[in-house]
Amino acid sequence: MYYQIMKAGSDEIGWVWGKTGKRIRLERIYLPGREKMVRRILRDFPAVGKKPRKISGGLDRLIVDLCLGKERRVDLSLLNLSGLTEFSTQVLKETLGIPHGKVCTYWGLAARAGFPRAARAVGSVMAKNPFPLVIPCHRVVRADGTPGRFGGGADMKKRLLSREGILFDAAGRVPPAYREAAGSPRRVSGRF
Repeated sequence: MYYQIMKAGSDEIGWVWGKTGKRIRLERIYLPGREKMVRRILRDFPAVGKKPRKISGGLDRLIVDLCLGKERRVDLSLLNLSGLTEFSTQVLKETLGIPHGKVCTYWGLAARAGFPRAARAVGSVMAKNPFPLVIPCHRVVRADGTPGRFGGGADMKKRLLSREGILFDAAGRVPPAYREAAGSPRRVSGRF
């Protein structure tokens, strides 16, 4: 396993990756935090090489582009989802259905995933999302339109949404025009 850290605008993004044969698999994406990123990576993945190594196939540029608000597609098979529960996997796959430039509430996402009473549990899944940016948990907001928490901090969440063209009202809320309506679950293909 290997890691790489890059700048994306004013943010530093890191990821851990490995290879299965010739196939690259992302293990986790790291957002800025209080603890040094390299320390977090080495704590979570003790077997990772001590020196960073550039990921191949242009995936580094793709992740940076996502952080900069560009709409990009990634093959879902590049993500190692094997350690997730069935519930978490279903919620994360539904998160992929939130379009670029739109948001969904925690309650709405729970309903779309088929668990209409599980808004808090959905919030926990978003907090533990191992692939932020790629699985756009920053597009999930509170019922009142306030952004809510985010692994890279509230300011980063607002920057990500703004980069996608989402405006905030004077109270710091996402206006209803940018919100997806809650509805029936969507089927998500292997690519997003």
